[in-house]
Amino acid sequence: MSRRNNHKPAPLRLVLLLLITALALLVLDGRGSRLVGTGRSVAAAITSPVSGMLGWVSTPLGAALDGATGDFNELRDENEALRAQLAELQGQVDQAANNEAELADLRSAVGIEVADALPTVVARVTADRTTPTNRELDIDRGAEDGVGIGQSVITGEGLIGQVIAVEEHSATVRPITDPRIVLGVTSPVSGAVGVAEGQGSGRRLVLKLVERDREVVRSGANFVTSGFDRSVFPPGIPVGSFQLDSGGSLTLVPSADLERPGFVSVVLTEPREPS
Repeated sequence: MSRRNNHKPAPLRLVLLLLITALALLVLDGRGSRLVGTGRSVAAAITSPVSGMLGWVSTPLGAALDGATGDFNELRDENEALRAQLAELQGQVDQAANNEAELADLRSAVGIEVADALPTVVARVTADRTTPTNRELDIDRGAEDGVGIGQSVITGEGLIGQVIAVEEHSATVRPITDPRIVLGVTSPVSGAVGVAEGQGSGRRLVLKLVERDREVVRSGANFVTSGFDRSVFPPGIPVGSFQLDSGGSLTLVPSADLERPGFVSVVLTEPREPS
């Protein structure tokens, strides 16, 4: 007794068979076969569900990718704009800080009282020419403003140096730390009198007291210009504070900030040869 074969093709096999048949019909149709004229519609009907399914899957994904790319570009543009605004704000903050520092320097330059109410002129330091053996500062005031050789240059903190060369609208200043500068000093508290000499840029001044054995000078005591006869510096300008160095030598730590003098005042005394 024979048995009827009820086995059915698997769904996957059926799909593959239909696809192969449809592709074969399309190839034949592409070559101009008349036998498959009507087969074209059959192939299209078979492949259209697959194409439609692929289109359904790819269309939302493509739209999502396009949307993500657009959002990324928009965020990038916003970040660049924020960076530009931040850089502009930082520049404004830096400029305000610079202006505040310059204002403080300017106030310091005009804040010291000079004996006998001598006239002064405020100048800006335009250059700092420092070498291993020498240092000079350029200022933007000159002979046209009454600046002359030998005049004292000060800030609100104390003595900066001395004018050694003058042009019509500029001048050159030698700092008090230069070994060629020698100035008379005195202590307003103890009455000690002496001479201070430079030892080079960035170093203390050497102090030589006239009567060292008889004078008692405490650490930190301030010394000012003595203004004695033939002194090129007016009296009463702060020079430095007394300190003993490691070897026991007497020294003065300059009162003024000699490293960064933004603005200074020139004391308009009668021009004289620098010390």
